[in-house]
Amino acid sequence: MAELKLTGKLSLLIEPADKKLRLVISDEGSELACRKESRGKLKRFLSSAETSIFKGRLQLHKNNNTVAVILKGEDVGVIRLAELEKALN
Repeated sequence: MAELKLTGKLSLLIEPADKKLRLVISDEGSELACRKESRGKLKRFLSSAETSIFKGRLQLHKNNNTVAVILKGEDVGVIRLAELEKALN
């Protein structure tokens, strides 16, 4: 499991779930939102020209070398692209 710090007490957790990865926005242990996605789709998003992935409560928006994490329409943190790629491996 990988934990990436966002703003304040929020974290983005990446944990295995069967053949997929589970992305969870956590506030000191309580889950606020989660999304299951394949590792391949996430890696393709990071290496492609697409600027956003997912619709709904949890979204990722790519901008140059950073990925903004959006929770319910609000920007809750930014992660470096290289840091997210490392967490997916």
